[in-house]
Amino acid sequence: MGDLLVRGGTVVDGTGAPGRRGDVRVRGGSIVEVGEGLRPDGEQVVDAAGACVAPGFIDNHTHYDPTLWWDPACDPMPQHGVTSVLTGNCSLSLAPMRPGHRDGVVAVFSFIEDIPAAAFAASVPWSWESYPEYAKALGERTFGLNVAQLVGHSPLRLFVMGDEAWDRPATEAERGELAAVLHSCLAAGAFGLSTSFFDEDATGRPVPSQLADDAEHGALFDVLAEHGRFVEFIPGLNGRHPLRDVDRLAALSGPRGVVATFNGVFHSSVAPDRARRWLDHCAELQAAGTPMYAQVSPRTLDMRISWDNSLLMMALKDSWSEVLRARGEEMRRLLEDPAWRARARHDWDTNLPPISPLRRLDALRFIEVSKPENEVWLGRTLAELIAARGGHVSDVLADWVLDNDLAPGIVAAGVANEDPAGVAGTLVHPGAVVGNSDAGAHVQMMCASGDTTLLLTRHVRDRGDLTVERAVHELTGRQAELFGFRRRGVIEPGRAGDLVVFALDELHWDPDVFVADLPDGSSRLRRPEGGYRYTVVDGTVTQEGGTLTGAQPGRLLTDG
Repeated sequence: MGDLLVRGGTVVDGTGAPGRRGDVRVRGGSIVEVGEGLRPDGEQVVDAAGACVAPGFIDNHTHYDPTLWWDPACDPMPQHGVTSVLTGNCSLSLAPMRPGHRDGVVAVFSFIEDIPAAAFAASVPWSWESYPEYAKALGERTFGLNVAQLVGHSPLRLFVMGDEAWDRPATEAERGELAAVLHSCLAAGAFGLSTSFFDEDATGRPVPSQLADDAEHGALFDVLAEHGRFVEFIPGLNGRHPLRDVDRLAALSGPRGVVATFNGVFHSSVAPDRARRWLDHCAELQAAGTPMYAQVSPRTLDMRISWDNSLLMMALKDSWSEVLRARGEEMRRLLEDPAWRARARHDWDTNLPPISPLRRLDALRFIEVSKPENEVWLGRTLAELIAARGGHVSDVLADWVLDNDLAPGIVAAGVANEDPAGVAGTLVHPGAVVGNSDAGAHVQMMCASGDTTLLLTRHVRDRGDLTVERAVHELTGRQAELFGFRRRGVIEPGRAGDLVVFALDELHWDPDVFVADLPDGSSRLRRPEGGYRYTVVDGTVTQEGGTLTGAQPGRLLTDG
């Protein structure tokens, strides 16, 4: 833990209060003094003249669980001001985990979050079974930022119920054991529980958390309430009534005083009232005493269509999801089969959600072709191809895949959150909390790092949707209060020395680029640095001027 004096800046303290001139002294990793004209006392001095000094940013929705084992710096999160991340979201975590379930959970994790399974195999040591053993293994390592963990409901069920976790609710005895194991996880420092009503494995089988009944959730929420911890979940986004899942958990979490938060809310010009309905409903629940918060992100939803990822085709269970699981000649047979094509047309017309990226044909752009004669379509859209060739969109897409050597070669760009004014409405809504970044996941489809910078550039500096004080509060103090980062999120004596120094006019949010640095040699999309002067974790500078310093003072958080 470091000693540091940050001098000459405007302290934006994370509470939402107006910024004020001041210096911040950190000693032994903790803030010990905040005031003007502080004199150096042998510590490293950071010049913050003309800049804001804020608490380090907290990202509440990431999937860096596996990444920590091959990239402990979590590049490029520190270069975007992030000093703490929450992992284990969406019912998926690496513990508790019995040896016989590791391969299966990795396969599910890789399919849902689009992280290459080979990267797991190359780097994750699997030296644990219980969560306390996992916490000990992580606690022996250091990182470029602090890490908080959620316990995934799906591996928790597998740990207690074995393979039957895929098939049925828990018995009364099993509910007791699930609660006992969750208690041991929280006692070892886990921040809460994550569950899912949405996700499926590669065969279309619902993840184990979807089999839990209300009695099971209630037993687990009793444990959360006892420890003062929270639940994160993803509702059934493709269902006809996804708010039912929100109400179902609200009825269980609200009376117990358990904070609940969920992701999947984006503004869409195709369905402009959808996000508002979700957020208004959360605000109504909050007014009634139930702490329910929808996570919102400022970033557009961009996805590369690939047979190795799951999200885009998940709703088309009777047709294109089948293609997703096929390979080679089996894929070709399906795409050519008139019966499959008829199913696919019906599936597309009846089951595709209004917010699905596949509805934005003008945003589905061709980026790769396998034949010279198709190069004329590079940069053009699926909407243009349909206009040129005619026919149902599913048939035209199937013909394209067949003609492109079974590769889609398409990116879905700006398919949601594409309207900054609409996005602004979600960011300032009382039913929302800034989150939903998904950083660390979908690494070959999109780059989910840098939401902090987009919020500060587009929505604070350029559009004025939020003041800098409000935006910093959303990224720091509010996160800390809702999700249990008890020593972080506010600049005041006694808090951890996690800080970020930035000038709004120096920040920049740039397009992501492919870099080939995964442990199996494959590529990921990475966002360039964001223009922050300094990022500080526990009094130690982790990045300066966009470059990682190599210091890794971050640790597994067990007490906030």
